[in-house]
Amino acid sequence: MAAYAALAFLSFLWGSSFLLIKIASRAFDPFSIALARVGVAAAAMLLVSALSGKIWPGSRPGLWGNLLALALIGQVVPFVLLGKAATLTTSADMALMMGAQPVFVFLFGRFLGSRDRWTWLGAFGLAIGFAGVGVAFWSPGAQGGAHSVLGRAFALAAGVCYGTGAIISGAATREIGAVRAVTASMTISTLVLALTGLAFTNPPPLATLFQIPLSPTLAMGALGVFNTALAYYVYFRLVNEEGPTFASLNNYIVPLIGVVGGAVALAEPIAPSAWAGLTLVLGGVALTGRSLRPAKAPQARLAANPTGAN
Repeated sequence: MAAYAALAFLSFLWGSSFLLIKIASRAFDPFSIALARVGVAAAAMLLVSALSGKIWPGSRPGLWGNLLALALIGQVVPFVLLGKAATLTTSADMALMMGAQPVFVFLFGRFLGSRDRWTWLGAFGLAIGFAGVGVAFWSPGAQGGAHSVLGRAFALAAGVCYGTGAIISGAATREIGAVRAVTASMTISTLVLALTGLAFTNPPPLATLFQIPLSPTLAMGALGVFNTALAYYVYFRLVNEEGPTFASLNNYIVPLIGVVGGAVALAEPIAPSAWAGLTLVLGGVALTGRSLRPAKAPQARLAANPTGAN
């Protein structure tokens, strides 16, 4: 039950993040959204790491390569993609596209060594969920035709990156614990985006920062602390303890939260076909959740480190 409670909490955090990204996009460009998001998250996690005594991971070269790949594929690229998607489509559309992530986790896990064990019922549930995402992808767009489809494509590409990142994060989290994994990857992401910004963009005048409306500023702060730092901590713990595909099942619940949040907070219209797609998505997660059984780590390791943290 604790795993399902953590999954529900993570789903709420990430389901509401699309609403915050949409609000932030009113004042920030996609690159700035990504940079501010990882920067705030890194600062929050560095503070948590210092207070908990888990300052920094070890120096094994392979570990740092893993963390760099996690930062680039699981954070930098999808955060920029979602920032761009927010300028083209609704927060509900972005949330709906996340329903495809467990399929990508399953497919990529076959090549990257996922610990998940699969049944035919689980695969059937994933197929239904993926079909639901397809129905939602081609539903009439609230923000107009081609723009909505392109925005959904950006969000779907972000989901592919998240699916790959879920597999990569497992090894790092098992070795150094969730706190260090989140702290290191978010710090690396911040450095990568900051250096990229210095190299290819002109920083805005400092005075313009004080002219940003309050609601996008608050949205960015909440997105960094709660929907990124805290959410990734919970996510990495789930990946380590229950397997990457179980953890990615939050992306079958996220669409419901994202659609309802966008409709209530931003009055975003939802096409009937999108609701049909959402129904398929939720049916898929129900089947998959009943059949999926992650392969547990060796009992000796669990006994020595029952929480998965160091």
